[in-house]
Amino acid sequence: MIAEQDLQAAVAEGIIDQAQAVRIAHLARLRLEATASSAPRLRDSVTADDRLAVDPDDERFRLIGGFNDVFVAIGVCLLAGALLGLSRVVGFGDAFAGVALLCAWGLSEVFARRMRLALPSILLAAMFCAAAALLVAQLTADRGLPSILYGGWVVAALAFSGAALLHHWRFRVPIDMALVASGGIGVLLALISAIAPALAQDYLNLILLACGLSVFALALRLDMRDPRRLTRRSDAAFWLHLLSAGLIVHPVFRSMVGSTGDFGTTKSLIILCIFAVLGVIALVIDRRALLVSALSYAGIAVAYLISQSVSTNLSLPLALLGLAVLVLALSAGWRGLRRALLPVLPLGRWRERLPPIDAPPA
Repeated sequence: MIAEQDLQAAVAEGIIDQAQAVRIAHLARLRLEATASSAPRLRDSVTADDRLAVDPDDERFRLIGGFNDVFVAIGVCLLAGALLGLSRVVGFGDAFAGVALLCAWGLSEVFARRMRLALPSILLAAMFCAAAALLVAQLTADRGLPSILYGGWVVAALAFSGAALLHHWRFRVPIDMALVASGGIGVLLALISAIAPALAQDYLNLILLACGLSVFALALRLDMRDPRRLTRRSDAAFWLHLLSAGLIVHPVFRSMVGSTGDFGTTKSLIILCIFAVLGVIALVIDRRALLVSALSYAGIAVAYLISQSVSTNLSLPLALLGLAVLVLALSAGWRGLRRALLPVLPLGRWRERLPPIDAPPA
């Protein structure tokens, strides 16, 4: 079987990406299992590394394959800043978006399609979509657009989403689907703001929650098509879960706390109960984004409850200590908690489409 070190070296060199490395390792494990069930032959040997399996509980996604990713990412950021500065100095501010669009696409051909560098690919995808939206906004400015386009915000958001789709078609960067969803949400918010401004203002949290649940459903669908997380669907689902977590958690807790940020014992307990429910959901689907988004609210609620019994100076450090213990305990016992929780839940036929709870072979 191919050694894990060789696969990671190939990823670092840009020969393959992380998703391909995982699939190669999976195919090698299948071959190993098939040969293990037959009689041993001469020159066949199995090492500990050969039996190493990818654990879906690790929730792996590729962000940095090596320091070269960081190096190129710095270059991309410097390029964006240089283009913006030069376009303003020479008096061609409107040309910045077009130049940035072309540069992002050209660099994606090198670093996303050929070299498969994760972090630069993410930055270039975001740069391409933002440049497309800005270019369309500049071209449609002062054009007397219909009011339903909300001052051009609708077409700008459409351009953002369309650029993400185009980038996904060509380069297959996992974050592209989350960028498409972000642009779609922008279109929806702009349309609602144009058609019914009062509705958008009064029910903003509810609208964002509905958008978050829709993105969450899409991410869950991708996860269920790849429960062992061996394909690119898992990487795309990660970014969709990250987007949906903020859209779900923040509107829920913001509507509870209110604009004044007032807390009480009852609200604090309700927040902790919601946090516990989110924790159960996170364990079932084996994704941590919901918990991460809700940690700050849980910390504020815990700090308030502690402040009712001890001095105010101690409430924040004790709350941080409690959250630290919780996060570390969840990290250490994540697989055990899933193994205890999933069998007792009435999941029915959905159980087989969730990440497995069996531990990988040692």
